[in-house]
Amino acid sequence: MKTIPLLFALCLATAVVAQDDPTANAQSLSVKELTAFKDGHAYVVREAALPADANGRVLLDELPVPVLGTFWPYATGGASVVSAKAGQKEVKVKLPATTLLQIAKANVGKIVTLDVGKDEVVAGLLVAIPARDAEGTILVLRDNSGTRAVPIQRVRDIIVSGKFGDVVEEQQTRNRIELRVNGGGAQAKVGVIYVQKGFRWIPSYHIEIDGSGKAQVKMQATMVNDLIDLDGATVNLVVGVPKFAFAGMRDPIALQDQTPQVAMAQGYNNASLFNNVLGNSLMTQTASYTPQNAEPSGDPAIEQGEVSEDLFVFPVRNVTLKKGERMIVPITSFEVPYRDVYRFDSAMAPPMEHRRNLQDQRVIELARQLAAPKVRHVLRIENKSDMPFTTAPALVLSKGRILAQGHMKYTSRGATTDLEINTAIDVRVETEEHETNREINVRLNNDKYNRIEMTGAIKLINAKSTPVEIEVVRRVLGHVDEVDRDGKHQQLDLVKAWSDSARPEWWSWWSWPYWWFQHNGFGECSWTVTMKPGEKIELGAKWHYFWR
Repeated sequence: MKTIPLLFALCLATAVVAQDDPTANAQSLSVKELTAFKDGHAYVVREAALPADANGRVLLDELPVPVLGTFWPYATGGASVVSAKAGQKEVKVKLPATTLLQIAKANVGKIVTLDVGKDEVVAGLLVAIPARDAEGTILVLRDNSGTRAVPIQRVRDIIVSGKFGDVVEEQQTRNRIELRVNGGGAQAKVGVIYVQKGFRWIPSYHIEIDGSGKAQVKMQATMVNDLIDLDGATVNLVVGVPKFAFAGMRDPIALQDQTPQVAMAQGYNNASLFNNVLGNSLMTQTASYTPQNAEPSGDPAIEQGEVSEDLFVFPVRNVTLKKGERMIVPITSFEVPYRDVYRFDSAMAPPMEHRRNLQDQRVIELARQLAAPKVRHVLRIENKSDMPFTTAPALVLSKGRILAQGHMKYTSRGATTDLEINTAIDVRVETEEHETNREINVRLNNDKYNRIEMTGAIKLINAKSTPVEIEVVRRVLGHVDEVDRDGKHQQLDLVKAWSDSARPEWWSWWSWPYWWFQHNGFGECSWTVTMKPGEKIELGAKWHYFWR
């Protein structure tokens, strides 16, 4: 009879604590809209109805980690934001009981039987679980013979009489934002916008060529969500390169240990945007215990892409995607013209004088780089669609059979791009070059140099059964004097010669002397030829350079 008042008092005390919790009106803002960039940044719009009983105070239960200067709270419907304050609060949260201690806490006030080992059991009314101290946590049981304390370390099993409690309330420290709001009515809403890393989209292309100049292009998007749960949200997939001047620096509202250093912004390396783009999720968000059987709100709906200033946006409506999940959705399809082109780029070779000074291993490596040149088969695609091509992997097929996977590059509407697919094994090539003359002690600016004259040839053989169009480029060190077969030549400026596409692997082996750039340069010879089946042609060039 004495246990009933005790149990009633215990339940009443628990209820009073819940009612007196000053943070009981904290709410979670659902994501209304999210704009995703390929580098992993996302512009997030979260919104909810303004509670009628908020009395000018709204607590948000989740704290984002925004890029410095991108966090903005707002209110609509006649309401206005006065301030936003971030801080830590001690709150009670409901969690699934998964340990013996949590199960015991979830069943306080019930008759339990404890297996404490050595064939011994203890039964009684579980009346209390005192807070942990230096001696460890104990379970307090009462029966007709009195009250007994059992260390939780001894408990091997718990049997609960009656309804089993599987949810426990625990005290947790939460990072929260308190919004002070003025005004508002029945239609008032409150929300926040910010930019944060953690949501990425990856485009990919599926290209089916018909062999007659038409290509069917399909585009799909893989959404990678390591940021926040989405339920029926609109996701805007952006093609283009956004600029976040303070990327990598957290806003102070996030309550993180890192202090923003504004002076660092100008020196921030944008290349680091691609490092760990999926790892910067909501570090301060603690998951609550909620039912997991909610039905999705519907299938995603892709709308027509649209231009937004310097960016192109694909809106995808009604996206339901939990944090940690991935989703693939088809975006668009269209037909564009293409033509088969074969390209050969002859690698730039170092001067003979430099080659003589190379160590044995470098000689072997240089021979590997210059040996066995290959002609590459590319699809020259003209972008006649209503949208730009974005940088992405491209799977190329012909008559349902895979040909290759290429690398599609950003291509604006109306422009042309080359999609490299395979090495043309039926178009063979050989290259040669040799010195034809050397003039000693040529004076340039009162300094003596040797003038070395070179000649080279590129031999091509079309072993295919069809004609091929071949574009040939040969880059040389020095000044181009002559090219044959209606070829063209030009001197490259240093920027173009130093670009990744033109610079050979051996480039860094040599400390370029200052006089090289005064009296020499970088030449480029180019030809475009159409070869009949079985035809052989030779493309020649002459050039010279000065050496000290």
